[in-house]
Amino acid sequence: MPGTGFDRTVDVVVLGLGDAGAVAAVTAHDAGAQVLVLEKQTAERHRPNSRYAAGFFLVPNDIDAACRYLTASYAVSGEDTAVEPELIRTWAVETAANPAWLTAQGGEYSVLDLHGEHDALPDHGSVTVHRVLPSERAARWPGCPLFGLLRSLVDERGIEVRFGAAATGLITGPDGDVLGVRVDDGGREQRIGARRGVVLAVGGFEGDPALQRQFLPVPRAWFYGSQDNTGDGIRMAQQVGAELWHMNVWPGHFVARFPGNGYTGGTGIDVWGTGRFGPDPDRAVNPGAVFVDGAGQRFLAEPGRQHAAHLELLGMDAQRLSHPRIPTWWIFDERRFDKGPLVPTYSGPAGPVQDYTWSCDNVAELERGWIRSAATLHELAGLCGVDAEALTESVRRYNASCAAGRDEEFGRAPSTLVPLDGRRFFAVPLYPGGSHTVGGPRRDAGARVRGVGGTPVGNLYSAGELGSIHGLLYPAGGASLAECMAFGRIAGAAAAAADRTCAS
Repeated sequence: MPGTGFDRTVDVVVLGLGDAGAVAAVTAHDAGAQVLVLEKQTAERHRPNSRYAAGFFLVPNDIDAACRYLTASYAVSGEDTAVEPELIRTWAVETAANPAWLTAQGGEYSVLDLHGEHDALPDHGSVTVHRVLPSERAARWPGCPLFGLLRSLVDERGIEVRFGAAATGLITGPDGDVLGVRVDDGGREQRIGARRGVVLAVGGFEGDPALQRQFLPVPRAWFYGSQDNTGDGIRMAQQVGAELWHMNVWPGHFVARFPGNGYTGGTGIDVWGTGRFGPDPDRAVNPGAVFVDGAGQRFLAEPGRQHAAHLELLGMDAQRLSHPRIPTWWIFDERRFDKGPLVPTYSGPAGPVQDYTWSCDNVAELERGWIRSAATLHELAGLCGVDAEALTESVRRYNASCAAGRDEEFGRAPSTLVPLDGRRFFAVPLYPGGSHTVGGPRRDAGARVRGVGGTPVGNLYSAGELGSIHGLLYPAGGASLAECMAFGRIAGAAAAAADRTCAS
C-alpha cells in the first residue's frame, strides 16, 4: 500500500494494547519517542488476551542451558534446521532480565517451584516460573495483575491510546519500507504516519475460524481469551511480504465449551478443584477423574502435559474419517462436583474479566445442561454417546489402579489416584484448545519482521504471541507473558531508535 499524505504523524505507532503493546509503548516513550497506541477494542470492552492470564512468567536461571532447552524443543518438531542461535539467546537473555525490569517498574512477584515443562528434554530445569503479585496500581483493571501493572504504566506516562481504532493495513513507500498505518476509526478512515517505526502487537487468530481452518490440524480449536484476536496482524504483515512461521501449532489444553453463555470461545477446566493445573499435594483432598475417548477408553495419564495435552486429541481415524478423541469426556463423581467450580475463576473468561459467571456449586451449570449427570456409568455413557460396557470397564480398571496405588496403564501420579465410586457420576465434553495461537510473521533477534526473502521489512517490528518464538512445544507456564515483556522492550527500543523521515 504505497503512499504518503498522512492525516497525522508520530514517531512510533504501536498496534494493540496487551502486555506486548504496553511494554513496547512504554519503552519507546521512555527512549524519547512520541508514541501513539491504536487499539481496535473500545475502552469499555478492552479485554486483550493479556487480561485473561494468571500472571505467570518464565525466567531462565541459566542462559546457556535455557538456550539448549529451547533448541531441543525445536528439534522435536523438526525445526532444528531453522534454529537461529542469536534469536534464541536473545530470548533467554531478555526473559532472564524480566524480574529486574518488573521491579524497576514497581512490580512484585513470587518465585514458584515450577520449571521447564518437558522433562524429557535436556536442561528442562534451566527455567523457573514466577508469578506477578496483585497490587493497588493493577486493581483498576480486574484480571491478570501483570496486565494491570503495565496498563498503569501507560496511563502514568500519558501515552496516547486511541480505542476503537482498528488498523486495516500498513502503508509502504517505494522501497517497501513501512511508513504508517491505515486506520478505521469509528467508520472514518485515517492515515497515520510513523517517522521511526510500527510495532505489531495485535495478538494471534484465536477468534478467526477461517484462519484456523487454513492452518490448524483440526477443523476447530477453542481458545479462552479475546475473541477479537482475528489475525489482523497476520494479514497486514502478509500484505508487505512477511514470512510466516509456527502457524500450525499452539500451546494447548483440554478445553470445555458452553454454548449460550454469551462467550464464543472455550474455557479451561479445573480437574482437581485446586484452582491450578496440578493436584493438591495432600492426596486426601484430590477428587478422582478420568478422560475417555469416543469409545469410552482412557488414553493418557490425566490430565496430560499442561501445554501439550491437546496433541493427544489431534489424530484422525482415516477409515472412519473422524477424530475419535474429539470430544474427549471428563468423567468424575460428586467428590469433584461438590468441591467447587469446574472451571478456573481466577483467570480466563469466567474469571475477573467476567465474560460470563460460573456458580460456586456447579448447580446452575448442571441445570443448563453444560454438565451431564447420571446415577450409573451405564446411564452416563448413554448421555455421552459412548459404549457403556467400555466406559464401565475403563472405570473399573482405573479404580483397581487406585486400590493398588499405581497406574499400570498410563503411569499417572499416585497422589491423583482416587477412585470413582460415588453415588452419582458426571461428564463434561472436552475439545482441543488453549489460551492463544503463536503463529504469525517471523521476527528476528531485533524484533524486526522478517520478509519472505530473509531480509527484514523496513521499519516494522513485532512482539507478543503474533509470530511467537514458541513452536510445537511451549517451554513452561508463563512463556508467553515473558516473551511479551522481552520482545516488547526490544521492539519499542528498536522503533524509537530508528532515524527516518516520514512525509506528513
